[in-house]
Amino acid sequence: MALISMICFAYIFAIEWQLSLFTLDSIDKQSMILLNYSGGQFADKFWYGYSQKIIWAPLVLVTVVTLFVKQKGTVYNKLLLVLGVVLMVVVLDQVSSSLIKPLVGRLRPSHTPIVANMLHYVNGYHGGKFGFVSGHATNTVGIAVFLAMIFRNRLTRLSLAFFALLMCYSRIYLGVHYPGDILCGALLGAVGAWLTIRLLRRRHVAMPTRCCPWTILGTYYLTFICLVIYA
Repeated sequence: MALISMICFAYIFAIEWQLSLFTLDSIDKQSMILLNYSGGQFADKFWYGYSQKIIWAPLVLVTVVTLFVKQKGTVYNKLLLVLGVVLMVVVLDQVSSSLIKPLVGRLRPSHTPIVANMLHYVNGYHGGKFGFVSGHATNTVGIAVFLAMIFRNRLTRLSLAFFALLMCYSRIYLGVHYPGDILCGALLGAVGAWLTIRLLRRRHVAMPTRCCPWTILGTYYLTFICLVIYA
């Protein structure tokens, strides 16, 4: 009797789990169709440019230099901080793109027949075959959370949130990621950043500060303005 009860419970759980996934998938698809739209030439240029990694190369360089300069302690501690954030990004990128995407195998909206023809695309960009989770969301939120846990002032945290939020939405606007891909990628990035900070602080590295990293913020907003002018 106990065995029969366990089998029945497992069967019911499996059915309910499948129904839950189906419901979430339906909500995700409807949300995607709602949030993706054609915003005209300006929006197309802006969101396409915002999503390009090469655009943010100066910001990455300035961030690395600022972390090295602002970190208190020995040169070893400074190098350990920089190495920590670099390894965090590499690990997050590999986990999201090389492990989770092929393992889950969820098609991008741009490759899903039921919604693909209902979406707006820019410059013929459709992305790779699989989209769960979003690598852009994972890496961007990971970096933003990492920096927010170091630079604990309101302006910096608001700017980092603004940067990450726009990056995440750019992937929806371009039609290559569902909101669910973005949310789960963001969660993965946040957890990765939290774990990295915890590990570094055991070595007395990545200690919090109230100072504002003006070089990072200045470079970000200058890049943002250039994108607006370009678009």
